[in-house]
Amino acid sequence: MATGTQKHAERWIWFVEVVFGAIVALGIGRYGSEFIDKLQSPNDIDVLALLLSFFVMAAISSFVVYDIVVYQGLAKKFPYNFTGLGFFRFYLDLFMAFLLYLLIANTFRIYPYPDWLMILAVISLWHLAAMLWHIMAQIEVSAFDFKPHTISPHFKFIIIYWLLALVARITGMEAFGLEGEALSVLILVTICTAIFAVSIYRWNQVVRKIFTEA
Repeated sequence: MATGTQKHAERWIWFVEVVFGAIVALGIGRYGSEFIDKLQSPNDIDVLALLLSFFVMAAISSFVVYDIVVYQGLAKKFPYNFTGLGFFRFYLDLFMAFLLYLLIANTFRIYPYPDWLMILAVISLWHLAAMLWHIMAQIEVSAFDFKPHTISPHFKFIIIYWLLALVARITGMEAFGLEGEALSVLILVTICTAIFAVSIYRWNQVVRKIFTEA
């Protein structure tokens, strides 16, 4: 039977989930408001910008869904304890949720286009925080046994994101002669495609592993 302190620690998961819900609601509300404003002036609608916003929103949404679903499974696999380390993990959860808010707040829009460099920086920082989360979780459940395969994917994804951004930039400039906004759009689409692919891949990989072990 869970003790009073353990029950209190379990409420941290509930609080983080509420934060997740608020973040998603704010993002959808903001985008919906902008979308309605655009519909009220149909002559000013940029179809390409609208389609690009749908794609970016789909990619970032897939990443947010991946984070929320996987978090619920990992929180059960590595339960919190009412300790200093438990507090650290809780605040790390809130920091990672804040990073998701930054992603949503800066990408759920139609125009101007989201800043691809901001997306790269924030999502890289999220993966670094996820690596730290895994290490702290193993320590907290007294099962620390450094397993590179638990954190190495996050490091690999960071490299993939930045490498693809570099390739897109070089290809756009050298092969297609792109510059300015056109080049930024190419890099943005490349990064969001990678984010969407990684989200789907990790969602299937991690969730299946969690429920298989359960």
